[in-house]
Amino acid sequence: MVVVAEGELDLGSVELLRDALRGPDGRGDTVVLDLRKLTFIDSSGLSLVVGEHQRARAESFDFAVAVGGAREVQRLFDLAGLQETVRLVEHPDSVFTS
Repeated sequence: MVVVAEGELDLGSVELLRDALRGPDGRGDTVVLDLRKLTFIDSSGLSLVVGEHQRARAESFDFAVAVGGAREVQRLFDLAGLQETVRLVEHPDSVFTS
């Protein structure tokens, strides 16, 4: 399952994305959060990613975040040190082919 976020991921939109990730369509052995079309992400968006990573570990499913091409998003993940914790990939397809 791939869940795509577009535009801005902030306090005003984070609950919609959380609902998509936790709803019936967001279930599966593998969930990829595709952030490649984001233009902005704030701390609430980072918190969502960390929370979903923790949920994946607790519920035993594979979780990855696609950030390829979204330079500002990648930069924020690097600054927050999340590349050491969360599985970051360039493209969602790489999760399903490896």
